[in-house]
Amino acid sequence: MSYKEFTPDVKLSQYIDCFWFSNHLAENIKLKKIIPDGCVDIIVNLGDKFNIISEDFKVENEQVILAGPMTKIKYSEYSKCHNLIGIRFKPFGLHAFFNFEELSNFQDATIQLEPKIFVPDFKKLIAIDCIKNLTIFFHQKLKNKSHYIQNIIHNLNFCNPLEISKIANENFVTERTMQRHFLKYAGISLKCYYSIMKAQKAKELITANTFNVLSDIYYNLNYYDNAHFTKEFFRITGNTPIEYYKNVVLLQKRERPTE
Repeated sequence: MSYKEFTPDVKLSQYIDCFWFSNHLAENIKLKKIIPDGCVDIIVNLGDKFNIISEDFKVENEQVILAGPMTKIKYSEYSKCHNLIGIRFKPFGLHAFFNFEELSNFQDATIQLEPKIFVPDFKKLIAIDCIKNLTIFFHQKLKNKSHYIQNIIHNLNFCNPLEISKIANENFVTERTMQRHFLKYAGISLKCYYSIMKAQKAKELITANTFNVLSDIYYNLNYYDNAHFTKEFFRITGNTPIEYYKNVVLLQKRERPTE
């Protein structure tokens, strides 16, 4: 299994988190768990047909799809000949390039897209200079839009409680307007985004393995208590913090070569 991410240039990275490539050849179809990450992806399938099991959505060869903002775990097949190219957009990022009136309409959904509008020609995607071609394509599509929602996302502090009224006042809008704009441009509510990214931050801390006990993490991220931390982490990732630690961190230690 090969998976690689490439960060775009400075201008595009305001809106695009990464270009990613995932491919492998296998004897059997495999199952993949996908967890919410606050982002939206455009995905090109250059391999065999596969099925997004949670939606029973079959993705054909050379089909382009939009994986909308997620609030819950999904499961997808990995075909025997698996070859995907993805563009992962930051919250609001998709609107800097394309016109989607309400991104919330695609929450937890997958839709088919017109390839000519949303990605470079397939010949350019399979070329050696694929990243260069993606960069050129999205520079041409960029509308140089900015929005206060980007500032809200950038300034969120996951170690502090979410104070929606304070955030609205700091951006000179009403709570109702801010909530409506966040849902429109990010596709999920601010509260939901905050919860997802808080769990993602906890995942990073567990993976880094720099804490003494797991309670240090829920304390630093301002969860109410261990029960609240465990419940929220499980809801987003499908594992308890302890399960994630055992499945990821301890496994990495066992696989690390000895000197």
